[in-house]
Amino acid sequence: MIESIDSSGHAGKNWQTKSEIAVHLKCDIRTVTNLMRRGILPYVKIGRFVRLDLRECDEAMEKYKHQSVLR
Repeated sequence: MIESIDSSGHAGKNWQTKSEIAVHLKCDIRTVTNLMRRGILPYVKIGRFVRLDLRECDEAMEKYKHQSVLR
């Protein structure tokens, strides 16, 4: 899939570090790491360089949302 590149040079991605994702999800960095290891959060890793796309992480979290019985 090819994405358009915006004026900042990014291909429509909002790359974040694990600590930035942890702040966004209001959890610990270790929780983010565990979600990555379990294959729940998608990420890119090149050597020790790890980045996660904010939109993709939000979409991944939506897949695991449980509906209320009082709906």
